[in-house]
Parts: sequence; structure tokens; C-alpha cells
Amino acid sequence: MKNIQRNVIFTGIGYVLPLLAALLTIPLMLKYFGVDQYGLYIICISLIGFMNFVDLGVGQAVVKYVTEYEAIGQREKVKPVLDIALMIYIVLGILVVLLLYVSAPALATFLYDDYHKAQVAQTALRITSGALFLSYINQFFLNVSRAYHRFDVPAVIHNSANIGGIVLSSILLVLGYSLIEVLWGYVLIQGIALTSGYFSSKKVLPEGLHFGLSFDSAIFANMISFSIYTFIGNFTIALTSRADKLLIGSIIGTEAVTYYQIPFTIAQMANGIIYTLVHILFPRFSELSSLSNKQELFQLYKNANHIVFFISALIAVMLISAGGAFLGIWVSPEFAEKTTLTLQIIAAFSFINSTQSVAYWAAQGGGQAKLTAAVLVLGAIAYGFGLFYLGRAYSYNGVAVALFFGLLPYPVLFVWVSRNIGHRMDEFLLLLLTTSLAGALAIYGLTWLNNVLGNGFVSILVDVTLGALAAIIFFWWFWYKKNLKGVTMDSSRAALAVKP
Repeated sequence: MKNIQRNVIFTGIGYVLPLLAALLTIPLMLKYFGVDQYGLYIICISLIGFMNFVDLGVGQAVVKYVTEYEAIGQREKVKPVLDIALMIYIVLGILVVLLLYVSAPALATFLYDDYHKAQVAQTALRITSGALFLSYINQFFLNVSRAYHRFDVPAVIHNSANIGGIVLSSILLVLGYSLIEVLWGYVLIQGIALTSGYFSSKKVLPEGLHFGLSFDSAIFANMISFSIYTFIGNFTIALTSRADKLLIGSIIGTEAVTYYQIPFTIAQMANGIIYTLVHILFPRFSELSSLSNKQELFQLYKNANHIVFFISALIAVMLISAGGAFLGIWVSPEFAEKTTLTLQIIAAFSFINSTQSVAYWAAQGGGQAKLTAAVLVLGAIAYGFGLFYLGRAYSYNGVAVALFFGLLPYPVLFVWVSRNIGHRMDEFLLLLLTTSLAGALAIYGLTWLNNVLGNGFVSILVDVTLGALAAIIFFWWFWYKKNLKGVTMDSSRAALAVKP
């Protein structure tokens, strides 16, 4: 894959830095905001991120069709794809921002019965609509870079904006400013990010291509047929990972949003590196599918699957064994007492959920947006039922358990993978079982060791050190095995070449 080393390096670094910034500043924000207002802040920031998913699926259509047309030598079709996508982003962005602005009073009343709190929430939501619009338009330009295998560019811009927003928010809070001023800071940061995204996307375009107003009805029809189902899937992901905070807040209160969201954020940030890196493979899956190269497609899928399983299991083991100690040091022992179990439940869910990511992007690259959308919608419905009933019965821990309900439809994806890529479902299940057993043994061993050590900070340090050693050994083995296989194949070809 083009630029793969640069993409992985910049994406990895760009992912880790905002993670560290968030880890350092969340306790500060909790201190200055308070539990209740921090919950409102999370809702506003989640809405900004929410729009990154709600783009009618046009973003993934840009990546898929630009990649596909470049691969099969039909560059003349690329410009209409870009122009149509930009038009859709602008129109849809304006409509959604107007909707949020107008509905802000109703949403504020939905969250708070208290008049003063509702007024603050209304103002906060309306300011959020400005940051939301700027972030949304920028997604078009970042997807142009992704279409040309430059995932490093959007990684730098997107994560710089995340860091900038977090740092500026912290500075404003320390200086005595309120939530309203903090959200205006997000508007400024997103404006700078949009400017950077525009100029960066122009640089990656091949010579002779530029943004304009061209339109091709046939290409538009192809894009819509793919993007509408992708939109449904993306919208569903946004609902289950971001907008669900509104529902949680209305059912069990904004304080519960905080107690749920912080463990969820830790698990999401830790596992997000998996989604981010697997996403890099989307253009390659699309290329190989359009070229009908099944051998390389199977090998790419298999290698990615093994790496994802190891990383996701390692993250789950670390969070389950040392997560409570981390929360106690990072926030407070009282907070850790309330949320350690929540973090452990979400960590177990995140492990299983991450193992689905390769199948998802392989199916998207194969043009199966309808299938992936159906899986996500059915999963969201199951999660919604679980959230409502388990949330009311068991508060935020019940919401964490409800996440597992969303995994129920995923076997359908693996049926498609088995038929079209060749990776059988029994292979996946065996890998899931062996990885889960190995992870359970590792958790048992680390928990015993942590109890012997009896010190939270030392336990975290030891667990992380052992995890890093495990990662080094795994990746050494993986690349050694891959290189050995490559040498063997080259030797076989050479022997065939000289055979009389």
C-alpha cells in the first residue's frame, strides 16, 4: 500500500498525543466544571464528533470511488466525484447546523428541568453548532487526502485540532472562563483546522485536478447507491457511540453520563488506534476488490486480523487488570470505586468489538455498504433496548452491559467474508476462543501479581512493561514469519525459473 509506513507512523503518533492530552486534562476539567456541567460539555463535544459520521456516507464514497477509478485508469471520473461530494457536504452541513440551532431550546429542556441550567445548555448547544459546521466541511478535504493514501495528513490535522481544543479548554478554565467561552474556543480551533484541511487536500491532488462544480448523473447515481447505506451505518455508529449520551442523561441523569463516559472514553481511546489503523486499509481493500485480486485480498485480511486480535486483547488485559488502579490515581479512589467495574465491562466489549473491524472494512471495500448498514442498524436496535432496560435497572453499569447486545448481528459479516474472501468463520471463532483464553490467563496472572505488589502505581508500571514486552515479542514473531514466508516464495519462484 502506498505511503503505508508514513500513514502508520503519523496516524499512530497523531492518535497517541491527543490521548495523552485528554488523560492529563480530564481530571482538571472535572475539577473546574463539576460532574454535572462536565456531562453537558461531553454532550456538546460528542455532537461535534457526531457530524463526522453523519455525512450521508459521502466521505467513504469519495475514498472508494477515487481509489477505484485511479486503480482502473479512469481518472476523468475523479473530478465529478470530488465536486459532487463537496456540494453535498456544504448543503447538508448548513441544514444540520440550522436544525441543531433551532432545536437547542427543546434539547436543553430535555436535559434539564432547572431553568438556569437549561438556558446555559441552550447557549452551549448553539455555539456547538458553529464548531460542528466547520468540522463537518473539513471532513470532505480530509477524505480527499485519504483517497490518495495520505492518511498522515488528516491524522495530523484532526488530532492537532483535538489537542488544540483540549489544551485551549484547559487554559480557559484555569483562567476562570466558563463553559460558554470554552466552546467558543472550539469554534476557533475548528476554523484553523478547516483552513489546514483545504490547503493540504489541494497539495495531494494529481496535476490537473481541482475542486469545482462539475456534475455527472451516472457517477452521482453510483455514489448515492453506495453512500446512502454507508450513511445509515455511520449514522448508526454515531447514535450508539455519541448521541446515546443524550438518552443516558435523560434516563439516569447527567451525573451518570460522567460515570459512564470517562471509562468509555478510556476504552475508546485505547482501542481507537485499532479502528484508525485498520481504516488505512480501506482504500487497499477497495483496490484489490476492483481488480479481483483474491489472493492478495485474503492475505491482507488474514494479516490484519492477526494483528488486530493481538492488539485488542493486549489492551483489554491492561484495562481489566490495571484499570482500577489507574482510575484511582488519575481521578480519585472514590471515583475508581464507582467506575472500575464499568471500565472492565467496556474493556471486554471493546476487545470483541475491535475484532469485527477488519471484516467491516473489507466488506466496505468490496462495495457491501448495504450489508454493513444492516448489521449496524440491527446492532443499534438491540443496544437501544438493552440501554433502556438495563440502564434503568443497573444505571451506568447496565448501559455498559447493553453494549454487548450490539454485537449480535455481526456473524452475518463473517458469512460474507467466508464466501468472498475465503477466511472461514470457524477460523475466526477459533482465533477468538484461543485469544480470549490467553487473555483470561494473563488477567488472572496480572491480578495476582498486582495484589502481591500492593501499590497501584507500581502495578500499572509492571503491567505496562510486561504488555510492552509481549508486543515486542509478537511483532518480532509476526514480521519474522512474514519475511520467512517471502524468502520461501522467492526461492520457489527461482527454482521454477531454472527447472529444465
